[in-house]
Amino acid sequence: MKPDFRQFTPRTFWLVTVAAALVLVAIVAIPQWLSKQARLEVLRSHVAQVAQLAASVVDGDLHRQLLDPANYTPELYARTLAPLVRFHSANPEMFYVYTMVEREGKTFFVVDTAASDDLKTPHNLRASAYMEAFETLDKEPDPDWLQQIASGHTYVYPRFLRDEYGYFLSGHAPIYDSQGRYSGFVGVDFDLQYYLAQEARFRSISIGTLIAALLMAVLIGYLAARYDHHVNHRIDEQYQISMHDELTQLLNRRGAMTSIHRALATGASSYAAILVDVDDLKGINDNHGHAAGDSFLIKVANAMRASVRDADVCARLGGDEFLVFATGCDLDAATEIARRILARVRESSESLDRATFGVSIGICVTSPPHVSFETMYRHADQALYRAKSGGKNRYVIFDPVHAVA
Repeated sequence: MKPDFRQFTPRTFWLVTVAAALVLVAIVAIPQWLSKQARLEVLRSHVAQVAQLAASVVDGDLHRQLLDPANYTPELYARTLAPLVRFHSANPEMFYVYTMVEREGKTFFVVDTAASDDLKTPHNLRASAYMEAFETLDKEPDPDWLQQIASGHTYVYPRFLRDEYGYFLSGHAPIYDSQGRYSGFVGVDFDLQYYLAQEARFRSISIGTLIAALLMAVLIGYLAARYDHHVNHRIDEQYQISMHDELTQLLNRRGAMTSIHRALATGASSYAAILVDVDDLKGINDNHGHAAGDSFLIKVANAMRASVRDADVCARLGGDEFLVFATGCDLDAATEIARRILARVRESSESLDRATFGVSIGICVTSPPHVSFETMYRHADQALYRAKSGGKNRYVIFDPVHAVA
């Protein structure tokens, strides 16, 4: 038999799929995030190196003269700016290149390559004027960043910051004159688009791995749901086997008691217990063989099935004893069931080596509030005893006059 791939447990599918997706996405996303952070650190290191190179091309003595506005002349500005313009033109991936000075905790532009007509860059730049104050729109991540630069360290923002010119990752390196005196610092800006262009190479990989993780989660969820369905199906099969008689496929005693207790909870107007017993099963087995006995038991079971409603409990209690338990069944209806069973058994027995086999039936019908299966079974059994002692192959209705305690 080919497997039906549509058979799976939806609830298990969704639970396992979501759980697997969370785990797999975490397994994929966390390394990707760490890798992204590592790439950002590599970029910061690159920005720091570029800032150091930019600082190395600046003439510190000329720049130190420009720090005093009293010394400013267009010629001095152009001479100080020229090396940076050449450096910037040779490295067009940079956005802004400039120098700055700190005065009382504030920073001011000194020279800016965007002010030179000789600059070769693909970017549309806006030049900052000499000694123009600089302010970032985002809070500085390190309040002592100027002190770090003044003490000789190269400082790179830990993340992209926004100012009035855009989003930039900026690196700063100190400038020294010929006597080793700190003379301001250089700044190089890499805009966000530069970073995004670098990240675009990894984006398809990230998206692909996330999609693969989600597809794997769906597959895991489906396989788990299929397995859960198979296990539940096997459990249900074993449960059904444990509740049914192997020979006749009727309910066994355990299955009958479960169904009867459920039926008693319905609050029906009346209940009927009909006991059916094979007449002289031992003689059938001894004279005709156990195969004939089993065949007759099966025919009795079939006769009972054909004589009751779908909702009625039909069971083999063991050996040669059978039971019908019906809800909403009055005495007339119970008697009709017994008649149909007897008639069908007589029809079936004719095919068994022309031997005449039969069953005896005891009937007990009761109504609330005096409903107890144990009592009904005992009364039906007493009626069955009277049917057997009265000639067999007949039914008897329980009569309280003949009740035995």
